[in-house]
Amino acid sequence: MSLEDRYGETWEQAYTDIMTGLYSEAVPGVELDSLEDMVEEADQPEEGPPIYLEHFLDADTQEELIEDVLEDYGIEDDYDVFEAKKAVFLGAGPSTSLETVDRAREDYDMEPVSEMLDGEGDI
Repeated sequence: MSLEDRYGETWEQAYTDIMTGLYSEAVPGVELDSLEDMVEEADQPEEGPPIYLEHFLDADTQEELIEDVLEDYGIEDDYDVFEAKKAVFLGAGPSTSLETVDRAREDYDMEPVSEMLDGEGDI
């Protein structure tokens, strides 16, 4: 049984909150009001790589945010948390690979995220 089958609209809202939160925290950050905003941005290949390859957020930060949102929605069963993380990491969440994001951004003549992080003193 899927998360959607078990939690219905609660899972849908939690997933939306997770994705919008991840992209807000990613580098570069982007404010998405809904998943439709994410799909809209991803459907413009002439503008750049898919959205998940434009933004970087380390795996530990992603896991923490996912767990916090799931807890807020009362989704705390270990298996359900595992399934939720899998849905995000294999879905369209920001990339956890800085090298992959840099390569994708450079292919579109965009500033590499590593340079953005260097400017902030994060790397």
